[in-house]
Amino acid sequence: MKETINFLSAPCEIAVRKYVPSIRASIAIVLVRDYGLSIYRAAKLLKLTPAAVSNYLLKRRGGGYIDAVLNDRELYEMVSKIAEQIISGNVDEERIPLYICDICKKLRLKVEPRPTVPDTPC
Repeated sequence: MKETINFLSAPCEIAVRKYVPSIRASIAIVLVRDYGLSIYRAAKLLKLTPAAVSNYLLKRRGGGYIDAVLNDRELYEMVSKIAEQIISGNVDEERIPLYICDICKKLRLKVEPRPTVPDTPC
């Protein structure tokens, strides 16, 4: 399903619908798959329902960029760092959205086609 984007949409409006769900899902997946947390423990730490975490693990929710995040070394390390902070309890809840924003910016650069600018004579 192709999403229509209003030409007046701000980049962050688009990102919240298109990329951030995949980042959230990736964090849940890393917590369960890589750190061995149960779905219930991950849900509690992420302030989600166990059903939401389960849907992230099964890739029923979270958008189409989960694999792009988890298979890219740089993005995976950034997500893993957030997961580590969440597990340690050393979470700065004001900074996490900024980390997610950084991941989102990098993800957009990696997955969105860049417009080509034609050569112009000087």
